[in-house]
Amino acid sequence: MELNEMLEQKVSEANNSVNYSELLFDLSIWEEAWKQRPRNPRYKKKSAPFETEEAFDRWARDYHRQSFTEEGKQRSERIMSWIENQGVDFSELSILDIGAASGIFTIPFAERGATVTAVEPSELLISLMKETIPNTLASKIEIVPERFEEISIQEKGWEQKYDFAFASMCPAMSDWETVEQAILSARKYVYISAMAGPRVHTLIDELKEVLHVNPPYRSGDMGYIQQLLFLKGYAYTSLITNEVNTIEMPVQQVVDHLQEWLNTYGLPTDTDSLYKAEHYIRSAYPDGVVNFLRGGRFGKILIQLDQQNMKIVRKKEAKK
Repeated sequence: MELNEMLEQKVSEANNSVNYSELLFDLSIWEEAWKQRPRNPRYKKKSAPFETEEAFDRWARDYHRQSFTEEGKQRSERIMSWIENQGVDFSELSILDIGAASGIFTIPFAERGATVTAVEPSELLISLMKETIPNTLASKIEIVPERFEEISIQEKGWEQKYDFAFASMCPAMSDWETVEQAILSARKYVYISAMAGPRVHTLIDELKEVLHVNPPYRSGDMGYIQQLLFLKGYAYTSLITNEVNTIEMPVQQVVDHLQEWLNTYGLPTDTDSLYKAEHYIRSAYPDGVVNFLRGGRFGKILIQLDQQNMKIVRKKEAKK
């Protein structure tokens, strides 16, 4: 049943007297709304990030390089510190890292004393992870080269096997079935992060005007995840951050990314559109450098499966 039809039926059942409170807290409405939200075509397939192998390879290497810069490692540290501030001690935890990429969280989890099962389908990202894992941590990390959404946790024996299931900005977490699969694999905690609003990319905003297109509004998955967790009775802590960075990039590099970016933001990628976009960029930025803002609002959720009451977290005393 289409979402509009469902809403009309609900209204009809209420004798045309809309009780918005009932609709707001109707689980079936939220489940259907998340299924029918505007989505990038790439998420309607599996969790493959891009259309072409070349574009994915470029993205994977850039992502790996950025993740292990000092700034990238500080970002991971902020997220892990926030989780620790909720009472989580990574030491000796068993962690399922879903969509581990090249190990940006897998490795620091192991450094903190956890044993980690890293689920990652990309051969390239796995090879980059293996190159990055220190020999001293190799025994603490197991790599599973599969798509999480295609795994049967029953057949794997993963039901409540792990203390902590962790999924940071993982495309597989784009429907309730995979969220629930992550929850079922954990005993104590589940962490999920996702967009909490439309992505910010001011250059893409310029190209929308050039190409005369207005893609559907994409609210991000976090609102749906939070509401479904609430309606299903889970205990959780959430955080919304606003992270927008200024990017400076050579024109040629922007042109090289055009097809990938247009596809990601739901803009047309036919030959004519690519030509118009490239012509605009070269004309609008004749000095050869493009400056734009990129980022957005990001949501983070820590689901408490074991101890669901509030915790007292005391700061560690400084070592003398």
